[in-house]
Amino acid sequence: MRRILVLVAALVTLTGVSSAQEEKAEDLNVTGKGKTAIIASERQKQGIYNSKFHFSPAVRAGDTIYISGVVAGALPEDRPVSREEFKASVRRAFQNITMTLKAGGADINQAVKMHTFHVFDSPWITIGKVEQIEVVAEVKDEFIGEPYPAWTAVGTTALFPDKGLVEIELVIYDPEE
Repeated sequence: MRRILVLVAALVTLTGVSSAQEEKAEDLNVTGKGKTAIIASERQKQGIYNSKFHFSPAVRAGDTIYISGVVAGALPEDRPVSREEFKASVRRAFQNITMTLKAGGADINQAVKMHTFHVFDSPWITIGKVEQIEVVAEVKDEFIGEPYPAWTAVGTTALFPDKGLVEIELVIYDPEE
């Protein structure tokens, strides 16, 4: 089961969202069976939702939104990333999460739970475990203010894609009005 979740997270990252790709959420979101799939762009719709894996970038069920894991990873070049390159990759992951939440009418500051999975011993990064956590915390604080969400950070041996360094999942509390 964990492998499937990691695969899902990597696909979210590989089919990230840019502001130029934004679509009207009501045109892309899919509702049924008491839940709504939140889809921020046509690229997410085709590359994630309609992919052979059939999953949603995020799902609203009542007052809760579950964000599929988004992976920040190394560069395509065959060299480890620096602290600043890792930070830029984590920032892109949070930007993609923010874009998806916007399509669902929610805000990242409504995050109540953050779960991260880290490949601390990856050969694709030049910094160690504590510094990796510090980078994620710094970027999180750029996007999410007080009161801060609960956070669990877990070490793992690998993510999908192979150069994935951290996978970020969020749970958002967004009461429907």
